[in-house]
Amino acid sequence: MNFKIFCLISSLLILCSCGFGKTEWRIDQLYTQKIEGTSKVIYYFSAWGGLDSNPHGFIILDSTKQFQVEVESILPIYQLSQIPNKSNIEGITHECYGTCGDPYYNSIPIFKPMKVNISSENEIKLTTRTYQYKGYSEHDRALERYVFEKFKETKDSLFFYNLNDVESMNGIHLDELKVKKGETYLLFNKQDNIEKIIVDDVTLNLKTNSIEKIRHIALTPKNKIRNKEFSERGIFRELKNKNRQN
Repeated sequence: MNFKIFCLISSLLILCSCGFGKTEWRIDQLYTQKIEGTSKVIYYFSAWGGLDSNPHGFIILDSTKQFQVEVESILPIYQLSQIPNKSNIEGITHECYGTCGDPYYNSIPIFKPMKVNISSENEIKLTTRTYQYKGYSEHDRALERYVFEKFKETKDSLFFYNLNDVESMNGIHLDELKVKKGETYLLFNKQDNIEKIIVDDVTLNLKTNSIEKIRHIALTPKNKIRNKEFSERGIFRELKNKNRQN
């Protein structure tokens, strides 16, 4: 019996050394943004693998390296709160702090960060602010969807004009909408024309760093807009060549 077990373990070790057991990832979302002033880029990705695992998040790599799913390299943040730069990347995340499950309803929301962690990721300082789950969940939150006529870009913001709300029943019209760059995602077609713009906009209080608002905004252009009309600063672009990776 012991000999049979030894043979089985030996066979498994041989198979693993030949590649058996490696996870094959199917990437369904992949975006890249150049980090200003460096040769590095930051990726946002979502992938699916064995046992229905779904790793997703941000990874920093040198622009000379090809993207691969490396779960251990995912940054410990859910969302960016500033435009990434060569000196600092800032993001937010949340933990329970006694407010997950049933305790959620009887607990008091705390909107200030519970802790701030500073680490180094690929030679760039990463500032991670962690919030109480209930405080994170109960701040001002918005889900918006518009079509727009034209836009203007500044160093840190995007301005959209003549917008029609296609999310609510009221069909609200906006003359102007301002969003902060950082987590802006461009989706474009084979002709390099913009099909959709997704913005995840996190607003923190300048003094307390309390979360004031998180907005998820989808914008569709009424007219043709070329991909190259947008800069690279604070903007993610979709990578079309998604594939399987081992």
